[in-house]
Amino acid sequence: MLGMLGGGIVVASLGASFGALYLLQYLYRRRDRSGASWFMGNIASVAVFCASYGVGLLVFDPVPRIALGAISFVCLCFMGPFFLAFGLDYTGRGDLIHTPLFGIVAAVPLLTIPLTATNPAHQLVWSGFRLDPVLGLATAVYTVQPWGVFAVLFSIGTAAVGSLLLIGAILSYGPLYRREAVAVILSTAPPTVGGSVWLFGLGPVPQLHLTAPLMLVHVALDAYAFVGTHMFATNPATQRVAEQTGLDSLSVPTFTLDTKGQIVRVNDRAREVFPDALSNALPMGHEAVLGVSVETLRDTGELVIGTGRRRTFGVSYTPLTDPSDSPVGSMLVLYDVTEDRQREQQLAVLNRVLRHNLRNETTVISGYAQLLGADDEDSERATQAGKIEAASDRLLSIAEKVRNFEKVQNRERQPAAIDVAAVLEEVAQSCAASHGEVNIERTVTPSGCQLRTDRVLLTVLLDNLIENAIVHAETADQTVEVSVFEATDADGDVVFEIRDTNERIPDLEIDTLRAGDETPLQHGQGIGLWIAYWCVQKLRGRIEFEYDDGNALSVTLPDLSGEVRAAEE
Repeated sequence: MLGMLGGGIVVASLGASFGALYLLQYLYRRRDRSGASWFMGNIASVAVFCASYGVGLLVFDPVPRIALGAISFVCLCFMGPFFLAFGLDYTGRGDLIHTPLFGIVAAVPLLTIPLTATNPAHQLVWSGFRLDPVLGLATAVYTVQPWGVFAVLFSIGTAAVGSLLLIGAILSYGPLYRREAVAVILSTAPPTVGGSVWLFGLGPVPQLHLTAPLMLVHVALDAYAFVGTHMFATNPATQRVAEQTGLDSLSVPTFTLDTKGQIVRVNDRAREVFPDALSNALPMGHEAVLGVSVETLRDTGELVIGTGRRRTFGVSYTPLTDPSDSPVGSMLVLYDVTEDRQREQQLAVLNRVLRHNLRNETTVISGYAQLLGADDEDSERATQAGKIEAASDRLLSIAEKVRNFEKVQNRERQPAAIDVAAVLEEVAQSCAASHGEVNIERTVTPSGCQLRTDRVLLTVLLDNLIENAIVHAETADQTVEVSVFEATDADGDVVFEIRDTNERIPDLEIDTLRAGDETPLQHGQGIGLWIAYWCVQKLRGRIEFEYDDGNALSVTLPDLSGEVRAAEE
């Protein structure tokens, strides 16, 4: 007759099974999290093990009793490997699950299934099975054979390795995962003790398998870890991947976020910049620290903090994935660009001064110089007035070049198919109209040469190069030769060659352009070359300088058809 103690054991076993099923449905909603699917396998094994053993204690018919015992034995062998896979995936080592080594781990419980099913033929798992009731329960005694001992010990060993991985997470990442990981580690103790006692026949009732009722403690601790503390809300895989990137070792503020957008890791520099916001324990929502959402930061690319001394940071966003390419979070890196933004503001003010104030003032100077030059009685004054007017025109030209520079810097490339000969004709006519008698010889080969590029940038580029050749000519009847032809060593590239008969462009100017250094610009010549150089860079081309009885500037521009296709896609 079933006694109170025996009934308690059955109720505990079945209670553990139902608890495991509840935890299983909770985990199912979070099966996309790192390690969740593997832990579901572990909990499913627990549920079936406890149910089959609990029911088996009430079945005294040898045939179904052996079948229920076989099911519980196989489930016991699966628990450890599933827990090991959970530990690997949860701590960011999921790539090891897909290696041949883990294939050997999985082979042990998988091989146990057919061996258990065919055990009566070979008795490699157990032998001498017979019922030996105790406490009114259908307990059984049998001798566990070598494969059975190995499979059970292997399950216990793999569970221990999984626990060590979680212990490593505690030691590496401090209190962030401590409560959850400790609960899961402790949850492995009851079934490990129960299994060992049963396997080695210890205690006064060796035929009683206490692992099943002790699973009630196991499930309770797991429920605390996963339901009570939301273990899968974040996991160590995020921090492990962040460590592997090496970004959190930078001397700039870095934030590691999990898949929910919670900050789970920051470096020392971040704590220095945000001392008050990061005074609380992690994890915490990123908006509580940064004041804006990640989506806003990705759209704007900048973060402004402070109300008095405002600081501006450029934002770099890096998604984090584990070795199996599953997303585990993201990393934000902040770069202090406060001084850069201040310089941009200063340049903007200077640009306005050059565009408006300088233009207005030079117009006034030029007007008065013309009035002074109109005095036919004083030729010396007229000469001086002419020099004043010429200097004023040069200043006005510099202001116009600065305006062109701003246009180039602010413009986004807009590639379109253009007729190269038509653009060159427009530029030549404009230069001729501005500089009087000048001969601009043009050849385009083939005559219908087409190039997909930005028309505005190409116009500014050619205008500055041709004008540079004109204004530095030593004779009034200067000739500028412009040749356009298709490059022979690249598909779709077009070469623009501008030749003059002027003195060599100073090496300092050319070296400065190539090095990208800021040096004093001479007589406006440097400004024109700089604008041309920036246009070439914007158009993804290259510029080369040669001298052969005159300067020969060669600009090679690529066809931007690929860029257009990428934008359309």
